[in-house]
Amino acid sequence: MKKELTFIGLGRMGAAMAANLVEQDYTVHGYDVDDKARSSADVDGVIVHKTLEEAVSTLQTPRTIWLMLPSKYVDATLKQLRPLLTSGDTIIDGGNSFFKDSIHRHNDLMAEPIHFLDCGTSGGVSGARNGASLMVGGPKEIVKQHEHIFTALAIKDGYGHVGGSGAGHFVKMVHNGIEYGMMGAIAEGINVLHHHKDGLDLNINETLKPYQHGSIIESNLMNWISDAYHLDGYLEKIAGEVPTGETEMEMEYLIDHEDVRVLDAAVLQRKLTRIEPSFIGTLISAMRNQFGGHKIVDKEPVDTE
Repeated sequence: MKKELTFIGLGRMGAAMAANLVEQDYTVHGYDVDDKARSSADVDGVIVHKTLEEAVSTLQTPRTIWLMLPSKYVDATLKQLRPLLTSGDTIIDGGNSFFKDSIHRHNDLMAEPIHFLDCGTSGGVSGARNGASLMVGGPKEIVKQHEHIFTALAIKDGYGHVGGSGAGHFVKMVHNGIEYGMMGAIAEGINVLHHHKDGLDLNINETLKPYQHGSIIESNLMNWISDAYHLDGYLEKIAGEVPTGETEMEMEYLIDHEDVRVLDAAVLQRKLTRIEPSFIGTLISAMRNQFGGHKIVDKEPVDTE
């Protein structure tokens, strides 16, 4: 078992996963176009390189390259990588690529043959650092060769080889649809609590405690929204507008092709916050920021003069 690989993309998720593997005695090489990302990963023990070529050529063959990139950069990166790789090398895409794109990339690269695995990753930055949820798609024998990496990165029982090529990103897409619905429901419910806060003398922090512990709606999302409430002045700074996320286009695909009425409502709920900001938008933005570090829209400062 060769405990060596290169991470391309050392942003919040990629850097956290790379550091996780370093702590488990993996030799992790890394590359990112951003100087600050490279410097930060270097502190965590990742062997950083200034060029993509260096980050790949330093590995012994057969190589394993893990991509942790926004989906819009995957094809351009593969174009750069392809001349650097040789038969038997493996690329793992751990980002939020569209499942049909992953199937195409697998089929295209097999001509070399270079192996391509798609890995849906969930759990936010904390999960990436301490144990994530991983949904892997690809040929059984290739997945088996790399299973030690997936089990090292996953929380206990959090890794699954869910099917063939494209299946990992398909399962993650459906997961994201469920997540949209859950976040929307949590935000709506807490918004209702706020509407009755004065009349019932509700203490929202105390209300969230039983929601978090032992209730049917107990979840990481509930924990993250509770964390947001405990950060002094945090919610007050967030405008009630949910920015368009990387996965929203995939949600539109599910809405167009499947019976997903809750997801349809959840996507519409987000879009409406861009027209008419609301406290629901603030709460959804807070959850996204808490688990994934997603950008939030700050409230405009009030001119007091």
